[in-house]
Amino acid sequence: MTLISCSDNGADKDGNGVVDSEERAAEMDYDAFVPMKAGLWETKFVFSDINVPSLGKAQKQQIMDEIAKGASNRSCLSEAEAKKPGADFFGGDGAEKCLYKAFDVSGQNVRMKLSCGMDGMGSIDMQLAGVMGDTAFNYESEVDVRLPMIGKVKMKGNAIGKHIGDCPAP
Repeated sequence: MTLISCSDNGADKDGNGVVDSEERAAEMDYDAFVPMKAGLWETKFVFSDINVPSLGKAQKQQIMDEIAKGASNRSCLSEAEAKKPGADFFGGDGAEKCLYKAFDVSGQNVRMKLSCGMDGMGSIDMQLAGVMGDTAFNYESEVDVRLPMIGKVKMKGNAIGKHIGDCPAP
């Protein structure tokens, strides 16, 4: 009996553990990405849980709010970008500087794993998985933040994006 083994590294075609911008673009082409609506999009991160036993409720909420504020953004998608948005569009503000460890798209289902530096605030590892449509997306988020003087902080929540109108005139 002969066994044949197949390995699917998802978008990481060269198997180096990093999904670069070309591999992310190829994944979106390969897996029949559903086009998004052109225009102004708003992405917000909303955290529902944080694991820092040494902090009080108000301090925990302050950290969740600060991380959410830093990751939330507005961005404009042209007609061409809406048909094939950059993979960095989904990770929030500054995601183009992140190291992607997984990026899988299958129709409306998206799964990402990325690591990012936060300007002077430490670093963050995110796993996002969820569903997107032409005018909205909602990903469950698991976030590990490494903060100076506090250490590793685990958070759970959602990344929520929605189309909010036309892009402002240049």
